[in-house]
Amino acid sequence: MREGIEGKVCLVTGAAGGIGSATARLFARQGAAVALFDRDEDGVTRLAADLNAEGLRAFGAAMDVRDLAAYTQAVERTEREFGGLDFIVNVAGGGSRQTLATMSSDDWHAIVDLNLTGPFNSIKAGAPALRRRGGGAIVTVASLAALTMSMNNGLSYTAAKAGVLGLTRHAAFELGRDNIRVNAVLPGPVLTPQMQAKLSPEKLAAVPKTLPLGRWVKAEEVAAPILFFCSPMSSACTGTHVVIDCGLHVGAPTSRDEYERSRDFQASAS
Repeated sequence: MREGIEGKVCLVTGAAGGIGSATARLFARQGAAVALFDRDEDGVTRLAADLNAEGLRAFGAAMDVRDLAAYTQAVERTEREFGGLDFIVNVAGGGSRQTLATMSSDDWHAIVDLNLTGPFNSIKAGAPALRRRGGGAIVTVASLAALTMSMNNGLSYTAAKAGVLGLTRHAAFELGRDNIRVNAVLPGPVLTPQMQAKLSPEKLAAVPKTLPLGRWVKAEEVAAPILFFCSPMSSACTGTHVVIDCGLHVGAPTSRDEYERSRDFQASAS
């Protein structure tokens, strides 16, 4: 099913990663041209080549989202290659597991710059291009940590992702008159290659037991709400967010197995 973005142009950062690549594939297969940027130049170049082989429009290039001048150049290249820009999807991000006691000022700024300054740069560099098209959409991948806290990363990550929500609300207000909508998605536990490399097999198996849906979130399940926020279906949505976490935000303090062991689950389910 087509979602109304055929002929549009989308710039995706962090496009070599799990969520970024899933988003790039979804948008390209929905008929959009995709400009793919990541510090992993080989990764986005391969992804663009795969999409081109399907007859889809894509190119990939290296870019550091923390550099406003580099972001501006990425926007300019996208406009040259595809004739304009309609959507920006900020996926690039990451964190460290340092505590307050071990985190230096440089460590703090490195994570905040990646997760919060990067999205700011996208708005600063990209809004004029979207304005030239008569409007558009900017979507940032934040995290459930924006509302709670990160159990996999440190406080710099939690603070930056919470800041994304403030940036989203305020930018939505300022850019609304230009018909530019600004929203965010808040994933919970997504089973990406990066997560698989970070966690032990025991932890990977344990996480689903804590979730109401009993499984990890798939990268494609994050890409779908991003598409929604760029499509005409969300034409009245701006300054808001959606949580994609298989129910983690419910906040149950015990695992599903423990919950069911402590109740007459079979009787209540019948």
